Amino acid sequence: MECGCEAQNYGPYLADNCGAGNFIVFMGLIDAIIRNTCDVSAICDRVIPRTRPDLAYDYIVIGGGSGGSAVGGRLAEDKHRTTLLLEAGIDEPEAYQVPAFMLAYHSDPIVDWNFQTTGEPVGCQSTNGRCKWPTAKMLGGGSSVNGMMFTTGTKPDFDNRWQGAGIDGWSHDDVLPFIKKAEGNLQYDKYDPNYHGKNGPMIVSDQYNVPDFAHAVMQGAAEAGFPISEDLNGYNHTGFAIPQSFILNGSRVSMAKAYLRPHRNDKNLHIMLNSTVTKILINQESKTAIGVEFVYNNVTYRVKAKNEVILAAGTMNSPKILLQSGVGPKDALDAVGIKQIHDLPGVGHNLTNHVAFAMVHNINAAPDLLDTVTFETVQQYLDTRSGPLANPGLPVTSRLPSTVTDASDPDIQLFFTVTSHQCSSTGESGLPFDPTNPKAVKTLSISAVCLQPKSRGRITLKSNDPFEPPIMVGNYLTVKDDEDRLIDGIRLVQKLVASPTLKDKWGLEYKNTTHGDCGDKYTFDSDDYWRCAIRWKTDPENHQSSTLRMGPEGDMWTVTNNKLQVVGIKNLRVADASAMPVVPSSNTNSAIVMVAERAADFIRSRWG
Repeated sequence: MECGCEAQNYGPYLADNCGAGNFIVFMGLIDAIIRNTCDVSAICDRVIPRTRPDLAYDYIVIGGGSGGSAVGGRLAEDKHRTTLLLEAGIDEPEAYQVPAFMLAYHSDPIVDWNFQTTGEPVGCQSTNGRCKWPTAKMLGGGSSVNGMMFTTGTKPDFDNRWQGAGIDGWSHDDVLPFIKKAEGNLQYDKYDPNYHGKNGPMIVSDQYNVPDFAHAVMQGAAEAGFPISEDLNGYNHTGFAIPQSFILNGSRVSMAKAYLRPHRNDKNLHIMLNSTVTKILINQESKTAIGVEFVYNNVTYRVKAKNEVILAAGTMNSPKILLQSGVGPKDALDAVGIKQIHDLPGVGHNLTNHVAFAMVHNINAAPDLLDTVTFETVQQYLDTRSGPLANPGLPVTSRLPSTVTDASDPDIQLFFTVTSHQCSSTGESGLPFDPTNPKAVKTLSISAVCLQPKSRGRITLKSNDPFEPPIMVGNYLTVKDDEDRLIDGIRLVQKLVASPTLKDKWGLEYKNTTHGDCGDKYTFDSDDYWRCAIRWKTDPENHQSSTLRMGPEGDMWTVTNNKLQVVGIKNLRVADASAMPVVPSSNTNSAIVMVAERAADFIRSRWG
């Protein structure tokens, strides 16, 4: 490699994910090109991981996802303070830097926890009550694998469902300054400065490559009478839009890239990868967090935290670690033989997540929707950092109201997924989507998402083995209101697809997919039919939150207070989505970063 530094390859290879075989040569070539294109792989800008910790640090951050990266980077700005950040996974693979390869290693155990729920009483019936929860296991967390869409929560989210739940200091006016502090908007002058920032590390930009069909969706939405928003993150947060993304010069901007890499040479920030935290060390008499126990390379380490431990391992792993440390409901701890140190009934409860239903449509697709990986697109990306490879799928979305709310508080999102070539054996253009079936019809999936679910799930321990995944139950659709909103979302999809542009020009037509025995039991297109279909083919989003819920003082389900401190345990704070009172009506990355920015602000204000 000619990048001017000692190189290390991260993660699996593209050809492996494509099934090897005929894909080895061409996809192996693409993989090698990405790894050796210095500004894409950013091999010389990455963090330099440690292989041994010091005995003590001022702060220990558990988890290097979006929240952990943000809080770790901010704490590193205080040069008189030392921070250790522990990440269970590897650094983000090079291929993930190319936006079109956001699903490159989907379900690969090297980079994915591969969580799944069990015992779902209503949803995910097609998979016997087991819903898949792909969860990033790498530096940057979800921001290293997500669709890079930049959307923020709405004013009613924070005013009504955060501050309005009795949590002082978390209104929209309170959180907006921290969203703006994080944001580095490359088109700042184009947008309302009351809602956007330009100097933060979290780079966001307009889309680099907007295919014709994205504009067709916008035109169809207008024809169908839907509102159009120039900025879903501004005052007009309802309607269809082509949103901004976490992309810079055609490459993904993960939160590790944004917050940690600028401190790669700082002596006061140590980062250890492949380091699994087994528990937080807590003084049982004073109920004070004093350090962390973790395993790296089969060696167990115990490191002291002189000031605070910050838990940012994510919505599933943060409550798991807290339970492993003896903090949580007594019955759950007794069941796995862990001694209780502090009783907090809410640990692992109140899990919220967006839930969706995907409607597959046949489409007369144009080449720019299908030919993602070809010699031409690769050359275009290498020359200009543009084209299909610079784009995370179909860059259009919406926030719309169901029948139970209005435009001021939208609760339905629509997003779009088009069949495209993620793998290629030859790099040729114009190949059929399915080479084994050249006449296969191209499809477009439109997902309706319930953004304000009422159903609540839970997470608890399966055993006292810290390396065993927890028991997870999403409890999707256990509140009928969630199904009702999704049915409203289906009607919104139908209204959109009936527009002249999408129906006549692009030939969109619903593909009447079989959903179990729903067609035998109910009349097609009736509400009862769709209710059955939603239960059969439930689509959980990767926006889980609230398992260490922030809440008002005196509420038995409160785990963290309005300063993000774990109630009853000194010097222990949470800085990820698990602390959210409820999931916001948006993709969650910007909200997680906002929570982490606030955590860092609270910590620095306390310790100086």
